[in-house]
Amino acid sequence: MSLKELRRRIASVKSTQKITSAMKMVASAKLRRLQERVLFGNNFLKSLHNIGCSLRQSQNDAETINTWLTPDGKHDLIIIFGAENVLCGGFHGHQMRQINNVIDENPDAKLLVFGTKAVDALKAHKNKILPMNLDLKHPKMQNFFSIAKKLELLKTKKEISRIQVIGSAFKNILSQKPYCKILCPFEFTDHSTRSPRPVGSRDNSPVESSSLRAPGERGNPYPADTSIFEPSIDVFLPYFFTQYLAVSLHQCWLETLAGEMASRMTAMDNATRNAKDMISDLSLVYNRTRQAKITTELTEIIAGSQGA
Repeated sequence: MSLKELRRRIASVKSTQKITSAMKMVASAKLRRLQERVLFGNNFLKSLHNIGCSLRQSQNDAETINTWLTPDGKHDLIIIFGAENVLCGGFHGHQMRQINNVIDENPDAKLLVFGTKAVDALKAHKNKILPMNLDLKHPKMQNFFSIAKKLELLKTKKEISRIQVIGSAFKNILSQKPYCKILCPFEFTDHSTRSPRPVGSRDNSPVESSSLRAPGERGNPYPADTSIFEPSIDVFLPYFFTQYLAVSLHQCWLETLAGEMASRMTAMDNATRNAKDMISDLSLVYNRTRQAKITTELTEIIAGSQGA
């Protein structure tokens, strides 16, 4: 490799290093904001779950059983939150393995897929995918509430039965593990006494792994059998369940996006380090080649002067 080619190669790697370093900083800034939203969302979802626990007796007293509490329907629904962009390490690959395993276990299930990379990877199952779109780059809570209302309509018509959600549980910057949980029918029970389950099992989720208090227990701000509903429990429960579904989907999306950003930040940090090592190696080769060329020219000059 000539000196000119080495100089071009070093300049190209330096340019790539600047890009990866900038992407790392952008992902780091986005991740910091997402971590705050994930923490706030978890606390809010726990509060809703505690309210649901306190309403267990009220659910039994309701005149009609709400559709969200029954598994009746034609097909199961699998909601998938996947990666939105590339350059996020093995995040997408780990998720797709989990998604393919769940689809293979339930081949008749309908799919609701969010995330550009997940949509592209599941083109072979396009006949199963429901036509619902969501811009994951700039979503709002209203978008998730609209999706929950559409799912409520399908549930009322008994088009869907169980609802499963596949996402990525954001533990920390270095740990983002895919999970699959059954979201519907809702079960508002105390999970603090359950033994921990491995990631990827059907009941593994950020909400269920948290230590929740049973209604009436110490630490639960919503004691049981003290709720008064106006105009009636049958009017309140459908709205509460739809709101709970929307918040749960929003939280799944937040954690998946946070995991994607953390994985991208780690991948870009590794790429920046690798570019630095490559520049060092190329610079060493360049200097050795240049020194060898200079030595050869000096040798030729000396040999020529001696011959004269």
